Amino acid sequence: MTRSNPATNDYYEILNLKFTGQTTPLTKQQLKLSYHKALLRHHPDKASSTSQSPSLQNGHSVAEDASGANPTYTIDEITTAYKTLSDPQLRAEYDRSLRLDRAKAVEREKTGTVFHTGLEIVDLEDLAFEEGGEAKEIPDFWYRGCRCGDERGFMVTEEDLEREAEHGEIVIGCRGCSLWMKVLFAVEDDG
Repeated sequence: MTRSNPATNDYYEILNLKFTGQTTPLTKQQLKLSYHKALLRHHPDKASSTSQSPSLQNGHSVAEDASGANPTYTIDEITTAYKTLSDPQLRAEYDRSLRLDRAKAVEREKTGTVFHTGLEIVDLEDLAFEEGGEAKEIPDFWYRGCRCGDERGFMVTEEDLEREAEHGEIVIGCRGCSLWMKVLFAVEDDG
């Protein structure tokens, strides 16, 4: 049972369980309780009145509430999640594929092949600079405010720049929202 499409729904998410990346022991009772809660939470007659009609996403029926935060899963999806996570062999294989999917996502993030919401491209010179503490407990850093209101939403330290010196650019996320910024810079030789 290998997940061929990483965009399919996460079985742990469906059953409202946490996936830590390690094979954590889940008792049969925990799984069964999560399964029953998921069935009740996503039952068509019990679903909140704010739900829209289900839409088709990756071949799965998924309805979201008006805020788009709470997807509704079908009974088949819930049952498949329960059967997979309750069988030790299927769960071990599923966990391996989930860890692999997440590792690939991290790699795409590192190489910059991921779309970032609101990506703005700036030069390092466009950011304000602030020296750290005298004892260098706080490193020197550059910052820029974000449109979300965080005055120092985007922060880059000298260590960040050294780590990405080979590329001459660094992608950073706002500390207060989902916006991203690509900072371009050049490294000067001291010689």
